[in-house]
Amino acid sequence: MKTAINSLIVALMQTGADVPEWLHILPAAEFTGADGRGPYAKPDMDALIALFNKEGQRLPVDENHSIDLAGKQGHPSPARGWIVELQKREDGLYGRVEWTDAGQALVAGKSYGYLSPVFLHGQTKPYKVAKMLRVALTNDPNLTSLKSLHSQEDNTMLEELRKALGLPETADEAAIMAAVKAAHAAQTAQAALMARVAEAAGVPADTAPDALVTAIQSKGSADSAGLTGQLVALQSQVSQLTTQLTSVATQTAKEKAETVIGAAIEGGKIIPALKDHMIARHLKNPAEVEAEIKLMPSINAGGIGERDLPRAGETATSEELNVAAMMGVDPEAFKKQHKALFGKDL
Repeated sequence: MKTAINSLIVALMQTGADVPEWLHILPAAEFTGADGRGPYAKPDMDALIALFNKEGQRLPVDENHSIDLAGKQGHPSPARGWIVELQKREDGLYGRVEWTDAGQALVAGKSYGYLSPVFLHGQTKPYKVAKMLRVALTNDPNLTSLKSLHSQEDNTMLEELRKALGLPETADEAAIMAAVKAAHAAQTAQAALMARVAEAAGVPADTAPDALVTAIQSKGSADSAGLTGQLVALQSQVSQLTTQLTSVATQTAKEKAETVIGAAIEGGKIIPALKDHMIARHLKNPAEVEAEIKLMPSINAGGIGERDLPRAGETATSEELNVAAMMGVDPEAFKKQHKALFGKDL
C-alpha cells in the first residue's frame, strides 16, 4: 500500500465516513426484547436472505416506527433510507442501506443513536423470525443486543479498510487488524528497501520513484561502461601474458632439444647432418625422440666392428688410415670427409 493505514483512516474520517453503510438489524443468537417480548429463536439468516432476494423488494428505514404508527393514521412517514442488500455475519444479520439526503443528514448529525427492526414471526415460543419488514431509527431501542447506530461508524471504517486491503466483506475485526499489521510491515520493509536502493544509486532517500529509476539506470550505464573498459584491459593483459608464456615455453623447448640432440651427436648416435631435423622432431614430440635416442647404438662405440676410437692427439686410427691408403684416398681429403660426417678432425 502506498499510504499508511493511519493516513487512510484520517482520510475516511474527513470524507463523511461516520455515516454507516451497513446496519446491524438482527443478532446472531436467540434474543429477547427489553420490554419482555420474546424469546425469539436464533435467526435463520440464510432463509431470511433468500426470501429477501426472491421478493426483490427494498426494506425502508424510517424514524421511530413512523410507517407503523403515523403512517397507519394517514400522517407522513417518509423513508430515510432503503436497505438494498442483506448479509450474514458472525454477529448477526446486516443490511446495506442507501440513505436519502434527509436520512444521511440525520445520521451524520447524530440525531438518532440506535436501530429497531420490524419483522414477522411465528406463533410459538421461541418465536421464529419469518421475514424482515423494515428498520427504524430510534433513541429507545427494544433490542439492546444490536450495535448502536454510531458504533457503526467503526463498522463503516472497517468496511472501507476491507475494500482497501482487498478483504472479503465477511472479514471480521481480527482479520482486518491482521491485514493492517501485515500491510504496515510490508510498507515499512518497502520504505527501508527503497532507502537502500537510493543510497546505492547515490541519491537522497526521499527521491521520488521515477527519479530513482532514472538514477539507477544512469548509474547502471556508467558502471557498465567502466566494467567494459576493465574487461578490455584485462583481456589485453591476458593476451600479452599468453604470448610471453608461449615464447618462454618455445625457447625452453628449443634449448632442451638442442641440448638433447647435441649430446646424441657427441655420443655418436646421430650424425651432424641430421641435427636440425632431429631438433625439429624433438620440438614436436620430445618423449618419442628421446626414447629413440636411448635405443640407438653409438657409431663411435668400440663394439661395432670392434673398431677402436681415436686417441687423444691422433688424427685417425691406424685402421682408418690403412683403409684410406688401400682405397687410394688422399689422407687430407679423408680428414675433411671425416670431419663432415662426424664433426671432428682426424
